This record gives sequence, C-alpha cells and structure tokens, in this order.
Amino acid sequence: MKVLFLQDVRPTAMAGDVKEVKNGYGRNYLIPNNLAVLATRDELQRADKLRKAAEDRRLKEAQDWQEIASSLTESPIEVEVRTGPTGRLYGSVTSTMIAEKIAEMIDREVNRRNIRIPAPIRTTGLYTVEAKFAGGVDANLKVSVVSDSESKEMSSAIKAMEAESAEAEAQESQAGDAGDDGEDREDSN
Repeated sequence: MKVLFLQDVRPTAMAGDVKEVKNGYGRNYLIPNNLAVLATRDELQRADKLRKAAEDRRLKEAQDWQEIASSLTESPIEVEVRTGPTGRLYGSVTSTMIAEKIAEMIDREVNRRNIRIPAPIRTTGLYTVEAKFAGGVDANLKVSVVSDSESKEMSSAIKAMEAESAEAEAQESQAGDAGDDGEDREDSN
C-alpha cells in the first residue's frame, strides 16, 4: 500500500514522503492517527506543499534545539543523588536521570538514548556528557552530581559521631596517662 506521510514518523519516513508500507501498518496505525493518507493522484499533488512545510518546520525545530543546547552548555545541570558518607553514590547516575532533569529544565521531551555517558558516574563531582538533540544538534553538557539533603545530614551526623568517639578516646588516654604518674610498678608474687 502506497501512502503519503503527513507528519514525520521516525525512522520510517518524513512528512511529504511517499512510501510503500505494509497494509496493516497503513490501515491500522498511520491512517487512523492522521499520520498518512493513501497516495492518490490528488494527494500526490499535495505532497510538494507538505514537503516544503515539513522542511520549514524541521529547520525551525533545529534552530530551537540549537538555542536550547547553547543555553544548557552555559551552566551545569545539577543532579541530586543519594550518597554515602564518603561521597560515593548508591548506584550510579544514568542517562535517564539526566534526560529527566533536562526535560524538567526545558519543558520538552528528551530521549534518554541520545545522552551518552563516557564512563559510569559513581561519585559526586562535575562531569561532561554528550547529548544529541532533534535536528542533528549535538552538545557537550556539564553535569554536576551533588548529594541530596538527606545524604548530607547523614554524612554530617556520622562525622559528628566519629569526632565524639575520637574525643572520648583522647580523654581516656589522658586519664590513663595521668593515673600512672610515671612510676614503675612491679608485681610481686
């Protein structure tokens, strides 16, 4: 079945393309969802207008994504994660976490598969990841991995407990040294 695509259906076709598709795919998905129409003579004449409009839309979309990418590269994306007292993460930062944070910042959907993390992120710090956006726009983004407030509280509590125990040991050793008075004692049996 030949159909004329009215909208971009990635990766199958772009708007304005005329392609041969399987009957079930065309009848059950493309045509009912207004993604394509049967390729009749009248519809084929309409294809040029669709191609031009789709090309203009893709150019505008690419410009929008370029602006978004440049704004994202200016400041780091802050990802809060749960960490242990040493700053190591419970698990690692995933591309899904970064994609959700970006989507939250820009109010647009970001595909997690388009974010490449060169090595697993398992400690807090600043990292660089590669992102591919729609329209062929690529960007190297800085990701700042920080501990969440619960982890910070837990870490400070553990450090306080360690400091208290160290202080108690120091006091015990001073008390033990003061009781000896430097005299040598002999045990006589």
